[in-house]
Amino acid sequence: MVGLFINTLPVRVTLQPSEPVSTLMKRVQQEQTELLAHQHLGLADIQKAVGLGELFDTVIVFENYPVSLPDTDGPSGELRFTKEDTRSGNHYPLTLAVVPGHQLHLRFDYHGDLFDQATVEALAGRFVRVLEAIAADPDLPVGRIDVLGEAERQQVLVDWNDTAHAVPDVVVPELFEAQVARTPGAVAVVCAGQELTYAELNVRANRLARHLIGLGAGPERLVAVALPRSVDLVVALLAVMKSGAGYVPVDPELPADRIGYMLRDANPLLLVTDSTTATTLPALDGLSVVVDAAETAARIAEQPGTDVRDADRPGTLRAEHPVYVIYTSGSTGRPKGVVIPHQALVNYLARAVEAYPELSGTTVAHASVSFD
Repeated sequence: MVGLFINTLPVRVTLQPSEPVSTLMKRVQQEQTELLAHQHLGLADIQKAVGLGELFDTVIVFENYPVSLPDTDGPSGELRFTKEDTRSGNHYPLTLAVVPGHQLHLRFDYHGDLFDQATVEALAGRFVRVLEAIAADPDLPVGRIDVLGEAERQQVLVDWNDTAHAVPDVVVPELFEAQVARTPGAVAVVCAGQELTYAELNVRANRLARHLIGLGAGPERLVAVALPRSVDLVVALLAVMKSGAGYVPVDPELPADRIGYMLRDANPLLLVTDSTTATTLPALDGLSVVVDAAETAARIAEQPGTDVRDADRPGTLRAEHPVYVIYTSGSTGRPKGVVIPHQALVNYLARAVEAYPELSGTTVAHASVSFD
């Protein structure tokens, strides 16, 4: 059995005993002609059809044929060309053909439905810059070869990074209270059949914030929050921010050792939790505020529900003060607490309003609050 490639088509030829060469060639021609109906099917398509997926979609071909270039301009006496008409084609989205000769020719072939001319010209420009850099300094490390042109460098380093926007000089509670003023009756939180409007959420957060302030919470101080996914969790997070303190989110489902490390490392002034979660937490040197304990709930309910102002806090709340402390996963060592200031969160929220307008009025199921 002999394998032949004729016009790039693989043909399996089985030699018959005592078969004349002329008969063999006629049979090969006939069998190859019968395959022409399938000659458009590329190798990548064949691989995909048999379940192997696409191997590649870009090809570089160096056409180094073993022929000598003629020394004269005219044809030899034994061979005469009357017409030359060559075409090339391939089944791949992008091909770079390198054709040797008196001068090296580089040809890019591409599918117009996948690439436009400007994109291919940009690719060709980068390739030429690489070749020029190698020719100018063959010992130049690959990492120092610059493939970008001036216009591309401007686009990547300057234009795409020009993300400056005006950011409100406010703290996060002010953004929330402005939303309360716009949509007081709109539903703000939904959990397990319980709903709170923006106005209701604001009142509950204000009362808890004032209670926390009475226990010492304020700007540049930390309050840990260990509550399960619930309406009370959202109330507590807003209350800590309104008090001026930064919250440290603690997922009650984390391992006890991890929770203990976070609480020791952050050293919060207070821990806000509930009676069920409190029994699963390690001991804390600071004070625990069990929000559903009867006495604590009664004291919180006695507080005014009006918005908290700097006059109510131990100090002035500024944009550079911590709004929360998030702990890393610890995959590269011990978890590390990262302090996020109000100005950073305000920046993100202002951007989110512009970037995701379709989310307005929709319901968002948030991940664990200990995930930033």
